[in-house]
Amino acid sequence: MPAEIKHLFVLMMENRSFDHLFGFMKAPGYNIEGLDPASLPFNEDSLGNKIYASSDARPTGDLAADPNHHFADVTEQLYGVSNPETGQAPNMSGFVRNYETKSGSAALGAHIMKCFAPAGLPVLTTLARQYAICDHWFSSIPGPTLPNRLYVHCGTSRGRLDMSPDFYSGFYTVYEELAKQGVSSCIYWSDWSETLTFSGLMAHQNLFYDAYANFAAICNGDPDDVPTYCFIEPQYNPANNPAGGTLPATDQHPDNDMRDGETLIQNVYNAIRQKDDLWHSSVLLVVYDEHGGIFDHILPVSLPSPDNISSVAPPFDFTLSGVRVPAVVISPYIPPGTICSTIFDHTSVIATALKLFTPSAWPSDNLFARAEAANTFDTILNLNMAPNDAWPNFAAPVYGGIVAQIQAAAAAAAPLSDLQAEALAHARSLNASLPDDFQVQVPQGLNQAAIAGAFVQAVGNAAVAAHQQVKS
Repeated sequence: MPAEIKHLFVLMMENRSFDHLFGFMKAPGYNIEGLDPASLPFNEDSLGNKIYASSDARPTGDLAADPNHHFADVTEQLYGVSNPETGQAPNMSGFVRNYETKSGSAALGAHIMKCFAPAGLPVLTTLARQYAICDHWFSSIPGPTLPNRLYVHCGTSRGRLDMSPDFYSGFYTVYEELAKQGVSSCIYWSDWSETLTFSGLMAHQNLFYDAYANFAAICNGDPDDVPTYCFIEPQYNPANNPAGGTLPATDQHPDNDMRDGETLIQNVYNAIRQKDDLWHSSVLLVVYDEHGGIFDHILPVSLPSPDNISSVAPPFDFTLSGVRVPAVVISPYIPPGTICSTIFDHTSVIATALKLFTPSAWPSDNLFARAEAANTFDTILNLNMAPNDAWPNFAAPVYGGIVAQIQAAAAAAAPLSDLQAEALAHARSLNASLPDDFQVQVPQGLNQAAIAGAFVQAVGNAAVAAHQQVKS
């Protein structure tokens, strides 16, 4: 009798490209669409030097200046020019010059071509080999974090390419669509989630939100009490630890330490693995929201417009994907070494959840045309196979020399990345919309990551509390 999938977990990380994390995994017998050492791709810098992709990326320190990834910057990265002619094909030639401008020198601009050797990411690369790697998963638009994350939640950004907080209310989400069919879902968050500004979710926050700190315990309980669809948010900001020291950001957004994100990925995996009843009915997807301005050599692909809404300034019709991103599908019903080259984007998450858990209503256009047409990654599964219950052997990290607490403390005092600044803007806007007695006092020092992180987390908690009172 075939196994039944009762739980889908999605962990969405931040701002890394496929080649950057997985390109150098390509090897004889493991023929992913990665990087060929005999014919490495390159970009030219402003001096005409060819900068080749290399396998010497470090877990932190290479991308101290947050690479640009707004629409105009991604356009330059794809085409090599800021204003491509109509019909011009992308050639992935502008990453180095774009980052040279941001970082301030040709030497630093070359860092955008640095990729990881597989041994540098022992958790993620081991999971990829143990289960399934998707080598044609693309971000949904050639632009920044928040519009891309809208596609995984809502199937559209309603014609927007920016990160402004002025339009994030009023979206209809996959969580509400599942609830209509009696299917449970939950967003597990640490210090922030952009979904906290979605009015439809917040009106029923007791259905859709829980602290990530509770995730492992929930997975260790009755599997019937684990929500059917779980979306897991990393920690986006370093934070002061009440027990002492500093808790690091775990989202892997440049230049946060990749090792802290690896720990999060392993912890999520272990939480799901700890009970066979849960593991044997689950799929876990680890995916990245967008490329973060970092080099990848594969061209974006054509995708359906979700709703025929175009951006006027800048002009864009939402029929071109963003840059390719890392994605790993994990389940006991996947043979080790599986390589999936099906084209996916973030609406594939919506499509897969609806197909698995609301089959009588799928495909549906309630979350727009792209999600309705998206390929689903349940096709990777073989529900008739004996469960793949071998525990991966995660190798020891190859990097040393950085004391985690010192690194995290330095990050806590660092200026805000673009993502942290935009989350702060969203939190300020959300805070101003709350009833007076729930609003959080705005502290001094919001230009530092730890202080900003504490503020956005406090606003999120206040918003949940306010809506609990309204609902009660």
